[in-house]
Amino acid sequence: MKHRVLLAVAFVLLLAIGTGTVVAANVLAAQRLADDGRTAAQERTRGDEHGPDGEFHRFRLGSIAGERLEPNRDDFAARTDRDGPLLLFLPATRAKPAQYQRFLATALGDGYHVLGLDYWNLGKTLSGTCEADARCYGQVQRNRFDGSRPSRFSQVTPAGSIVSRFRNAIEYLDDHDPDGGWGRFVDAREGIDWSDIVVAGHSQGGGEAAYIAHVRSVRGSLMFSSPVESLGAVHAAWMDRPGRTPVARMYAIDDVRDEFGPRIRGSWTALGLTGSSGPFRTDTAPPLAGADPHAILTDLGLGDPGQSHSRIIKDDTPLASDGTPVMLPLWQWLLHRFANTPGETAGSAASGSPAVPGFGASTAPVEASRSSDRS
Repeated sequence: MKHRVLLAVAFVLLLAIGTGTVVAANVLAAQRLADDGRTAAQERTRGDEHGPDGEFHRFRLGSIAGERLEPNRDDFAARTDRDGPLLLFLPATRAKPAQYQRFLATALGDGYHVLGLDYWNLGKTLSGTCEADARCYGQVQRNRFDGSRPSRFSQVTPAGSIVSRFRNAIEYLDDHDPDGGWGRFVDAREGIDWSDIVVAGHSQGGGEAAYIAHVRSVRGSLMFSSPVESLGAVHAAWMDRPGRTPVARMYAIDDVRDEFGPRIRGSWTALGLTGSSGPFRTDTAPPLAGADPHAILTDLGLGDPGQSHSRIIKDDTPLASDGTPVMLPLWQWLLHRFANTPGETAGSAASGSPAVPGFGASTAPVEASRSSDRS
């Protein structure tokens, strides 16, 4: 009889502990929601079975602050070294992060944390929306960046903005890879430490990367077939003012056959990327050691003008006989501007780095000093 009483007491205690744990979890979740208006990452986000340590992890944020995200395509994230800088990559108009896995794998092999982020890039292209309206470009890009200043051109909400999606993605990754160093890119007040982030993008995404570098001091900016923000003598008005990130930390690349080439090179001139001698011209060979051009124009025969605009960076880029992208040396040269060992060039560290299955991209890590610019 005594044993039965003890068992009953133990059962009641276990039940009480379990109930208390559930209640505490609900209270904490409610407090979290009250503090920042967001549900816990694990409650609103779904991903694949893999984590971001050493291989790509696909996930979707779903909703933020009760607002269902549109579009809501898979984000891609991975990391190797917990101390590497972050590459934030933004796709072209109507494109998805999943279409850039070869380039993202190259960055992963270079020691970067990698985040290919979905964002509002539907509808018309930015250049098609704004044409010769110089102020329109900045209005659209600011709205997509942080959800402020909606206009007839763009009406992204704060919850659906790049800043909001980025913060939520980092929270999710930090939850699922707590030893991965993801949390250092967002502080306790949810400010973003842009000083350790390289913003990169293709076409409209590259223009957005350039705009982010204009309004925030980022570690670096990489623009592929972009920005497409000039029309004859007119270009985006924001380019007329000095930005928070100096031109010395901004690089752009395009192919000579790109159908949007004149509009892109006009933007490069407005940003001061071409210098006095114009873009550096090449096939696939990176600049020589010691050279540091900030605008690169390739002549690769990537296809027709439309294909040239996309195949410089997308997964349908031409492959060499060994299966690696013909663009790989130039991708690596650009990525090495901001990776972990100062002064290392693209060809000097191709061994000893993790390879990503199926892509064969392998380079060594490279480091620059960190400063703080949280916003």
